[in-house]
Amino acid sequence: MQRITSAPVYLSSDLELAIEAARRAGAVIAEQYEKTKTFAVKPDGKGLVTETDKAAERAIIDLLQANSPYAIISEESAPHEPPAGRSWIIDPLDGTSNFARQIPLFVVSIGLVEEGEAILGVIYNPLTDECFYAEQGKGAYLNEQPLHVSETTDPEATILFLNHGSHPIDKQRFAWLSDRLIGQYSIRALGATALELTYLARGCAEGFLCSGDELWDYAAGIVLVEEAGGKVSDWQGRHWDRQNAFLLASNGRLHEKLLQEVVVLQDK
Repeated sequence: MQRITSAPVYLSSDLELAIEAARRAGAVIAEQYEKTKTFAVKPDGKGLVTETDKAAERAIIDLLQANSPYAIISEESAPHEPPAGRSWIIDPLDGTSNFARQIPLFVVSIGLVEEGEAILGVIYNPLTDECFYAEQGKGAYLNEQPLHVSETTDPEATILFLNHGSHPIDKQRFAWLSDRLIGQYSIRALGATALELTYLARGCAEGFLCSGDELWDYAAGIVLVEEAGGKVSDWQGRHWDRQNAFLLASNGRLHEKLLQEVVVLQDK
């Protein structure tokens, strides 16, 4: 991929809208961050939810519904498969568990998919005012500065993020991955998938591995990584799509080596 060295003069209306929606949700989150928070386990057992999640979601949905004809799929609303055409995929507060405990590792994530393929992404950190955004074919940016994945190929200098979904088998795969990779690479787990993918896109890490996360966790981050020059696939090297629960994202240079480590785990 040719490296883009300047921000695009023109942002599409969809991208401008997503950036504004992410910033509005971020303002809601930042205002509540240092306040005492109550939280509950979601009815399906998949993580925590706070009133701030719901308020941030409302800020996003209100703006999108008023200015865009696309369907909206959100973590905090009744989740379902995106319909045909374009759909907004939103996680109003990725890293809720961190937020609830005042650990400053969380972001707003808004992606746009078309026929199941992620084509646009915005990830906003409300504490640092860092806005990451990318649109298919137009490069990836942090506050108008171009992003590019790292060029690291040395495993000893490599940082990998590992993550897992809520199902017991995904937690078991996380344990298998950890056992397989610790000692070869530096391993991190931040508890916020979208945030981890921003670190990969900006060259702070070299890889991300997960099984069992949901579409809203990584729809925006996939575009960001690919447009920053990285590579995304399932654990067998096949093109990733929304039906696939196995995600490997990397700087591209280490992709084949990481596939060799994990290909046997996808069928477990």
